[in-house]
Amino acid sequence: MPPRTRTTAVPTAPPPLAADLVDGLKRLKLSTVRRLAPEVLATAKVQRWAPEEVLRTLIDAEITARDESNQANRLKAAAFPVVKTLDEFKVQASSIPQATFDYLSAGEWIAKAENLCLVGPAGTGKTHLLIAIGHAAVVAGHRVRYLSAAELVEQLYRGLADNSVGRGHRHPATQRPGHR
Repeated sequence: MPPRTRTTAVPTAPPPLAADLVDGLKRLKLSTVRRLAPEVLATAKVQRWAPEEVLRTLIDAEITARDESNQANRLKAAAFPVVKTLDEFKVQASSIPQATFDYLSAGEWIAKAENLCLVGPAGTGKTHLLIAIGHAAVVAGHRVRYLSAAELVEQLYRGLADNSVGRGHRHPATQRPGHR
C-alpha cells in the first residue's frame, strides 16, 4: 500500500475588483470598501448573501473606518500633552465634588456652549480632569483644543497684535493656506 500524502487547502486570494470599480471607489473616496470588497464579495458568493447584506457590510465597514479616522484626527488636533481618561480620574483624591465631576463628565455643558476653565493649586488634578473631559468630548464627536495658560495668553497677545482677537481660534494645522 502506498504511503498516504496529505493535501491541505491553501486559501486563495479573492479575485480583484474590476478596474472601473476600483476607479469609481477611488473617486468616491471609499477606500475601506475598495479594500474589503473583493473578500466580502467572495464570502457573499459562497454564503449566498442577499445584495442588501453585501451593501450593508461594506457600508458599515466604511462608516466604522471613517469614524475611527475622524476621531484620531480630532484627538491629534486637540493637542493633548498626555492621554488621560475619566476612568483613570480619582474623584475622591481630588478637591472636586462628585456632583461637579458628574456634571462635567456628562458633557451637557458642551451642548450649552459653555466653556471650561479650572483654576486651583498645583497637584489637585486640574490638568488630568481637563484632558480626560476633552478626550471624552472627542470620543463623543466634538472638536477640542487643549491650551495651557501660557499658550492661551500667547495667543491673546498675538491676536491683539494682528487685530484678530474674537475671530475664533483656528489651530495652525487646520488653517487654509493664505488665511489667518
